[in-house]
Amino acid sequence: MKAARLSIVLSLLIVVLTSLTGSQVQIEGKVSATRPEIANCIMLVKVVARQGSRVLASGHELLDTTGVYVLPINAGITPTQQRPVDIFVAGLGLDTMYVKSYYSFTGSRMVLNIKVPNEYVKDASGNVVCPKCGGFEDILPVKYGTHHRIKRTIHNGDTTYVPLDHNIPSEMFSDLHPYWYCNKCKIQF
Repeated sequence: MKAARLSIVLSLLIVVLTSLTGSQVQIEGKVSATRPEIANCIMLVKVVARQGSRVLASGHELLDTTGVYVLPINAGITPTQQRPVDIFVAGLGLDTMYVKSYYSFTGSRMVLNIKVPNEYVKDASGNVVCPKCGGFEDILPVKYGTHHRIKRTIHNGDTTYVPLDHNIPSEMFSDLHPYWYCNKCKIQF
């Protein structure tokens, strides 16, 4: 009789604690590539979830050879339109690259399969579109190396300098690196 009561009390306690703390949200999926020379490097990719500058979860430092990852997000994290949960990929030979934003969680388990390199969306005019904000006005091409290209504009005696590309001071470049940068969202994709 005491064991039955203890079991009931423990069950109620677990239900109450679960309702107070909520359950964990899990984003999981697979990182894949269609080209064989890239597919061999998938195990070197890391998937990261961030909200603002705070890292919420990081997939395995090294994925298994199948590219499977799991990102457990604490229940207290609530994405909003102003503070979404952003997913990035990074790794050896791969600069940090934006994948997707979650503005709300629709369940406790979500699947996000990621293909590398990124596929870029273009509008009807051929402009590359930012995957986060949907704009094309603030998109700059990513340039690797030590060169800087800027545009100087003088108007009514005021001089302004506008970058023509987003410079990454590295000579190392591969197909896995991002090609574009959104100056509004501050993301590479």
